Amino acid sequence: MATRHRTFYRLAATILIAFLLTPPTAAQPPWQICGKSGNYAANDTYQSNIRQLSATLPKNASASRTLFATSSIGSLPNIAYALALCRGDGNASACEACVTTAFQDAQQLCAFNKDATVIYDPCYLRFSNQNFLATTSNDNIIVLKNTQSVSSPVDVFDAAVQTLLNATGDYAAANSSRRFATGEEGFDTTNPTIYGLVQCTPDMSPADCRSCLGDIITQMPQDLSGSIGGRLIGVRCNFRYEVVPFFSGSPTLRLPAPPAPPAPPPAPVNVTPTATPREENRQTMFWLLCCLSLLQFWLSLPFAFVI
Repeated sequence: MATRHRTFYRLAATILIAFLLTPPTAAQPPWQICGKSGNYAANDTYQSNIRQLSATLPKNASASRTLFATSSIGSLPNIAYALALCRGDGNASACEACVTTAFQDAQQLCAFNKDATVIYDPCYLRFSNQNFLATTSNDNIIVLKNTQSVSSPVDVFDAAVQTLLNATGDYAAANSSRRFATGEEGFDTTNPTIYGLVQCTPDMSPADCRSCLGDIITQMPQDLSGSIGGRLIGVRCNFRYEVVPFFSGSPTLRLPAPPAPPAPPPAPVNVTPTATPREENRQTMFWLLCCLSLLQFWLSLPFAFVI
């Protein structure tokens, strides 16, 4: 019986330790935002338009060199607009499968909602009865934060992340037809490397893309400060960073580790000065002369002896 109890407690302890050592993570995909621009009814014209978009947009996105597609169909008041963007390090088959699934999930997660955004790791999709394609506004931002915190000084880590994302954003906006780039940056012994990814929709100009990324990167210290990983995802641009690899292929950019902060100045040392041999000799001679002078003065005094 005692052996059985020991086995049970050992098993329970093992399960508890495994649970405690499992790193907490953000909620798993898909992530959705359901709009407030109205609802449609089953089998009505708007739903028919969404179904037609779901039959064409996945193929159009996967066939595009930039893995991106937009479309609209129908007429007012049932016109539907849609945008699909696949991650720049993906491939055509994965892109088509992801966007197809996104259409299916959007109609379940945001049932009968005319405006739905669904986000996965490999792609995201938005459809709406509002013409969001006419603007580069980065609507429907989702913040995803890893619940683990860095052990390094938070301000130093946050600054390193922003440096990486800004450098990667510069490249994505100016040098990539997909408006996509990845990067890595050396950091410290606990987290040797920070990995980053940025992306805009490829129909944005370089200036609009960089402005969009700049807006969300400046939000990083507010929304993700001290977290070992996180993402800000909008319909027009997004970023992600982690302390473990998460993208495919070699990074577009490699940045060196930031310079180490200067070492603090040494604490002042209180040292009691000691007299040198020469100083000791001078002091001895001084007191000897004083004593001789006093003796000479004493001997010069008249003495009276009384018998």
